[in-house]
Amino acid sequence: MSPKTHATIRIVDSLAEITRYHDRHIVEKSLLKSVDDLLEGNTTRLYRVEKEDNSIDIHLLAFCRHGVIDSLPNGDNISMPSSAAFEKVLETGCVLSVPHQQDPELLDSIYPAFDAEDEIFAVLIHTGPRPSTTEQRLVHGILKVYANYLTLIEKTQRDKLTGLFNRETLDRELTKILVSGNSSPITMAGESNDRRQRSGKLLPFVGVIDIDHFKSINDRFGHLFGDEILVLVSRLLAENFFRQSDLVFRYGGEEFVVIIHSATREDARSAFERLRESIEQHRFSQLDRVTISVGFVEVANQQTAADIIGDADEALYYAKHNGRNQVVSFDHLIEQGEIRLPEKVEHNDIELF
Repeated sequence: MSPKTHATIRIVDSLAEITRYHDRHIVEKSLLKSVDDLLEGNTTRLYRVEKEDNSIDIHLLAFCRHGVIDSLPNGDNISMPSSAAFEKVLETGCVLSVPHQQDPELLDSIYPAFDAEDEIFAVLIHTGPRPSTTEQRLVHGILKVYANYLTLIEKTQRDKLTGLFNRETLDRELTKILVSGNSSPITMAGESNDRRQRSGKLLPFVGVIDIDHFKSINDRFGHLFGDEILVLVSRLLAENFFRQSDLVFRYGGEEFVVIIHSATREDARSAFERLRESIEQHRFSQLDRVTISVGFVEVANQQTAADIIGDADEALYYAKHNGRNQVVSFDHLIEQGEIRLPEKVEHNDIELF
C-alpha cells in the first residue's frame, strides 16, 4: 500500500469516526482523537469560543494527550498560548503557530473552526512540531466536517416552530446530569445550600414553565396567533437564559423546560423570577399582557429524568392552582408541608410467583 493510499484511508476513517455519533461531547472527543492520530505531537485541545459584547471567553471542551482522551484532573496545568495569539487567530481566521511556553522546541498550532454564519465558534490547539501546509489544510478540512456535522445534529435536536431544543433532547440532557454525578443525595436543603455556597459549586435546577390561560388565547384569536405567542415567549426564554450552561426546551404545547446551574435555590428562584417579570412586562400585539407560571426543583436525589420533571411539574400545578403568574419551588413546598413526598414502596415482603 502506497503512503498516499494509507494517508487517504486514515482520513476517511477519521471522518467516519467523527460522524458516527449524535452526542456532541462524543463527537468532540472523536475529533481530537482523529487529529491526534493524523499529526505528530503530544497534546490536542478543543476550546469553545464565546463572544459577548466586547469580551471573548474561551472554555476547554475536550483534551487529548498521547492519543488518550484525558479528563484533565485538577492540578494538571496546561500552558496556553498568549492572548495576543488567540486574538490574531480570531481576527484573521487563519492558522497560527507559536512557540509552546513550556517547551520552546514545540509549537502550539491554533486552528479556528467556523459555524454556518462564518463565525469562529471553536479553536483547536495541537502541540507538536511545525505542521506542514498539507497537514494544516487537512486539519482545517476536518474542522469543516466537524462544524457542518454539529449543524446537522442541532437541527435534529430543535423544535421546528420555536427553534428551542425538543423533548427528546431534554430526556438525554437530564439523563446526562444524573449519570455524571452532578447531583448528590441530600437530606437537609439548608445544609446543601450552605455547603454549596462554601464550595462555590453550581448544581442543576430544572424549571417547568407554562403560559397562563393559553387555551383562551387560541380560542379568542386562533391558532396562528397562538403560535406567534409561542415563538415570542420562546425568544424571551432564550434571551433570559443565554449562558452556555443554560438549556431551554419546548416540552409540548405551551409548556417549556429550562435547565440552569445555580449556587443556591434562591439564586435559581431569582433567575426564574426575572424571566416571569420580563414576559409579564413585554407588550404583545392584541394582548395587554401574557403571564407564565413556573415550578422548579433542584436535581438532588431523583432517580430518573421523569422523576425530575414530575417534581417540577407538581410545583407548577401548585402555582397554577394558587393564583398563577408566580414561581414556586418544589423543595420549598415540601419544607412547608404544602405537599408530601410519595412513600417509598418496601419490597422485602413481596412474594414472587
